[in-house]
Parts: sequence; C-alpha cells; structure tokens
Amino acid sequence: MSEWRISEEQLHLVNTALAEHDDTIARNLMTRTAQESKLFPMLPYFMMSFMQAYYMYPGIIRKASEYISPEDVGHRMRNSSIQLGTLTSNMGGQLLYLQGRVELIKLGVLRPEDNLEDLWYVTDWHERVMSTYRRNEGHIWTDSAGDLSHVLDERALQVFEADAYEVDDELRAAVGRFSAVASQYSFLVYCESRVGMDSNGPYNLGGQRLLHLRNFLTLGESGLPWMDDVAKDIPYQNLTLALITDDVRIEVTDFGTAYTVPEAYQEHILGVGLYTSDIFSDRLIPVGMGSKKELIDTLGEIAATIKAAITPLHRRFAAMGFDRMTEAGILAYCYALSDISFMSGTYDQAEWEMIDDRVRRLWPLYNEEFGTASFMSDYITYDGLHGAAGEYLVHPYSYRQWRPGADMELPKSGRVAQLVPAFVLNDHDYSRRASDGATSTRSDLARKTSTYQFLEGRLTQDELNAKARAYTSPLLQAPWRNFDDASVKFGYGDPDVDAMYRYTQETSRLLRDRGSTLVRADIERIRKEAGEPTWAEVSVKLRAGG
Repeated sequence: MSEWRISEEQLHLVNTALAEHDDTIARNLMTRTAQESKLFPMLPYFMMSFMQAYYMYPGIIRKASEYISPEDVGHRMRNSSIQLGTLTSNMGGQLLYLQGRVELIKLGVLRPEDNLEDLWYVTDWHERVMSTYRRNEGHIWTDSAGDLSHVLDERALQVFEADAYEVDDELRAAVGRFSAVASQYSFLVYCESRVGMDSNGPYNLGGQRLLHLRNFLTLGESGLPWMDDVAKDIPYQNLTLALITDDVRIEVTDFGTAYTVPEAYQEHILGVGLYTSDIFSDRLIPVGMGSKKELIDTLGEIAATIKAAITPLHRRFAAMGFDRMTEAGILAYCYALSDISFMSGTYDQAEWEMIDDRVRRLWPLYNEEFGTASFMSDYITYDGLHGAAGEYLVHPYSYRQWRPGADMELPKSGRVAQLVPAFVLNDHDYSRRASDGATSTRSDLARKTSTYQFLEGRLTQDELNAKARAYTSPLLQAPWRNFDDASVKFGYGDPDVDAMYRYTQETSRLLRDRGSTLVRADIERIRKEAGEPTWAEVSVKLRAGG
C-alpha cells in the first residue's frame, strides 16, 4: 500500500473538481438525457456501472499511465476520432467513477474521505487529459464553454472545410440513411445508450455557417464480447461525418451529444465529408472521398452492412435474461475508458468483461424501482442524509431554475457532490485505495473469442498490445506536440509549423502541400479553381431554393 498523504493544495483541487462535476452533471441529467429502455434494465445497469467504475478505474488508469501520460492521451484524442472523446473522457474519467463514490457513500459503504489516493489520482488524471484535449479553448467541461466542444486544431478544420462535397438530393439522402442506421446500431451495441456516439464543435465558417463532427465509434469487433461474429463484416471501427450547415444553432453537451435548432436540420446541410481513424492513426483518414459519387456509394454500402448486423445483434440481446442484460449494460458503460488500455499496450480482455463481486453483492438491491429512486435522489430531489448539505446551501443549478419562477419555495439544500472533509489533514485517517492487487470478479456473459479490428487488420490481444507499445507519431513529439492554435497565430511562418500542416494535409484532396499560411479566402479560391463552389455560394443557392 502506498504511503501517500493528501496535501491541503490537493484537497482543495479535489473538492473544486467535485463541485464542477456536480454543477455539470446536475444540469445535463436533469435537462439533456433520459434513462429508459424497452429492452434493457436501464436504471439498474446505469447505477451499478458507477460502482463498477469506482472499483475498476483507478487500477486501469495506474497501469496505463506507466506507459502513456495523461497528456499523451489528450493529444491522441484530439488528433483522432476514437472511443475516448468529449463524452467518454468526461463520463468515463469522471462521471462513472465519482458517481460510484456517491452511491457507495449513500449506502453507508464508504465515508467521504475513504480511498482518497484513488480520488486524487483519478481527478488529477482527468484534469490533465481534458486540459490537453481541449487546449485550444481552455475549458475542461463543455458546460463551462457554453456547450461548445472546440477540440480540433485549425490544420484539421481547414481540411474538413476544403474537402467537403456540396450536398445534393442524392448525397443528402445517403447521409440521412447512414446516420439513421449507424445511430440505431450504435444504441443497440451499447445497450441503448449513447456511449458509442460523440460529437464536437461547432466551428465558425462565417456567415451563419457552422461545421461540426459526428462520430460513430466501436462499430466493428471490439472488446465487447457480444460483437463477436455479428460485426465481422463492418469495414471500419470508427467513422466520422464532417457536416457543414447553414442557419442551424448547434450545441454539444458534456455527453458528446449535438443538439440542433431546428432539430430536423438535414435540409440545412451544405457539405459533407466522411473519415475514419483508430488508436494507430494520428489523423482522420478520408473514406470514399475520391468523388461525390464515390462518397454516396460508400455511405450506402456501409449503411447496408451495418443494417445487416442489427437483427442478429438484437436476437443476441433478446436471448439474455435480466441479469445478463444488466451485466452487459454495466460493461458497455465502463468500456468508455477502454482506449487508455489499448493505447498504452496494457489491454487485458478479462479486466473489461468481469463484474467486481463488491458490485454483485448489491445486485438484489438495484432493481428497476430502487434504481429509479436512487437516480431521482441523486439528481432531482437531493434527499436523504447524504443528499442533503448545509441548511444554508443553494445549489447553483437549482437556483438558476428557481429564480424566474413566482411563489415557489427554494429547492432543497442538497447536492450531488460529496466533498472531502478537511479534517483529514489533521491525522490522515483514511483508506487510500479501493483495491491494491487482485479482486474477485466473474462474468455470466459469453467470453470473447474473436480478434480486434483496426485499420491495419485484425489483431490478437498480444499483437495489439505490442503494436501499441511501439506506436509513435511526430504529432506526439516536440516541436509539433507544442504547436497549438495560439502558437500558429503568431508563428505560422515557422518551417516546423509549415511541416506539421503539410503532414495533416497529406490525404487531403484539395489542400495537399498547401502549408500553414492558408486563410479562408485561400480555401475559397482553391475550391473555385477545382470547379467547386464556396460555402457562401452554396448557402445562397440553398436559401434561394436551388
């Protein structure tokens, strides 16, 4: 066991992070989500996934961090659309773990000061990952940024803007079919949750035009055992739609969901691009982008392949009973953080498909009724001994809801967060880690037997771990690693900056070898020289009904 002791500085940083998480999660869960399913026991698996993550994640993160720093994780998230993104890094890195702590405190299993080294370690890791991932705009949470997720570098955004194809009726229909099928499939893969879908943006393209990215993740055979055989024909693990829209208001929550006004915005789409990536790629790779016809055909072919996998996957889940469905849901939620094990070359399938016995002992308690009541207690009513806080507390989100009302009593003086009491600094009387070594785990689901799908082929666990340990990228090394958008603003003429831009542009159909001095006027000129309209021109045509 570590002889670690928390300092006063660390204590205040932990409690600040807990309060920020509280403010963010309360708003998102009260206004932006629904926990209901006609197939899966949603609330039981949702609430127990918290406790599984609480016991599981600190050890997973420690093992991965021996080979990959939190900053490296953030850089790789920003350069590729992978399982880790706006949703999963916040949900996996913070929401699941911290809510597991809250649930166990409410049940009387933990004190707020217990396993304090784990709490500090996970909180510090999350802050470092997210501040690197979102370094171009400097926020940890999209809630703090007004529901904007500005994660991508200019060098990537310029490629998406330049290379997107103008939408016509045929391409718009192809995008609609693909999005609908991929969304339905992803919901089912992740037990009717959104863990497999992520968005970022919106990014300013001038006028009323915005660019945002929609990611469909873990489509092929992966560490989710129920995907064996079902997903063997799906050609890509991750796919990204780059969408240019006109007169659409877009916001992206900390759950990685893009909300739009109007909600049905398909008729407002101006341009589309399609890309793929995985943990072994450091740029988004074009898919079907050789011509507009190729893109239409590719979207259609992928949609047909994905659609063919939905029925057998549904049958596989439908054959499960309550307990196995609950177990699958827990594992699907916890899988959100799996990319850190993949990227670090420390992936062990058994760690990602077993339920901790400390969670299983609570199984009889977390039925549909208690799961719903516990959810409401955590995020809506703030009731009970641990849901309440000091009698003078006003919750920031609840108060914002109360202020516009008339003749309403103030909300209860409660909160989600369970702050660490400062008396721990007196004698450090707390346990440090929830687990220090092997714990008892088991699974009632079928074991995984297939390989893992990547762009370079199907790999065994040993092969993917060896490949991950050997992985390198110039974007992870100085000087490129340290060129953010603020650097480029003042140093766009630096030869090293120019080389980095050319590296990003290597697979671009219109910007290859254009370098780092491009501005939007250059992109418009390049598109016109290629016989393609500018996005301002497409917007005018769309508004005119053309």
